[in-house]
Amino acid sequence: MNVFNIDNINSLDAKTIVTVGMFDGLHRGHRHLVARLMATAADQNLVPVVVTFDRHPRQVLDPATPMPLLSTCDERLALLEGCGVPNVAMVHFDVATASLSACDFARSILCDRLNMNALLLGYDNSFGSRANNDFNCLPDLAKERGFAVMHDEAVLLDGIEISSTKIRNALQAGDIARANAMLGVPYSATGTVVHGRHVGTSLGFPTANVRLDDTAKILPADGVYALRASVDGATYAAMANLGAQPTFRQQHKELEVNLIGFDGDLYGRQLRVEFLMRIRDIRPFASPDELASQLRRDRETAISIVNK
Repeated sequence: MNVFNIDNINSLDAKTIVTVGMFDGLHRGHRHLVARLMATAADQNLVPVVVTFDRHPRQVLDPATPMPLLSTCDERLALLEGCGVPNVAMVHFDVATASLSACDFARSILCDRLNMNALLLGYDNSFGSRANNDFNCLPDLAKERGFAVMHDEAVLLDGIEISSTKIRNALQAGDIARANAMLGVPYSATGTVVHGRHVGTSLGFPTANVRLDDTAKILPADGVYALRASVDGATYAAMANLGAQPTFRQQHKELEVNLIGFDGDLYGRQLRVEFLMRIRDIRPFASPDELASQLRRDRETAISIVNK
């Protein structure tokens, strides 16, 4: 996949079809849009280009409010590549970019630099400055500059439009099944294994304490989860405690992953986990032995879920 900084492009020679968005999580609605982009490009002999941003606009426009992300920039690019996207134009989002109206953005970037012949918009897609909102004037600019404007339809789940916001809400409610159904793939996170308190080892369930690579990445609600975990190209059934350790009076939220069947040292290594199902709530136990007994039941549940 060809990823280029829009600032390094003067003007492309080939005519393009472009879609613009954050594509956070690259959910089923995004995938439908990308598939239509590719199909239309092939049908009209155009070069498909996905235009996206190096950071979420809210991280610039409202930096005091945390913006939980479904995917990091690197994860978004990997997901787009997995969908067969050949070209991604990366736009650095800053205050200057935020000040551009929709028509200014389309004129100076999409038309002048990307030689846009067609613009494909998602069903609820918009871009450009809210203070100088001329998005509804895009059809006039399209006539002036000679590009077509097309709209994709919404993708529904149980009659409701899929969106990144709805997926975030599902994750925060612990409804991993619904989040995954909207994503079309299991929700995942990647981090580095760091030293913890080694409580799991004392119980016979050694855990990898995972520190996320990007602190803006959202994690599901606290709970015990069945996972699929990957490290150095190998994949394992796994379970995780996401949250506090009330049995040991530890209230700090952590992601602790037990790789079932793994025997080795994970410290300092990258671990990727896919959240498959929420098994239960976190709760205090009367003793470490009672907790260990529950963990044995959790392990069997996790194995059965991963092996489905």
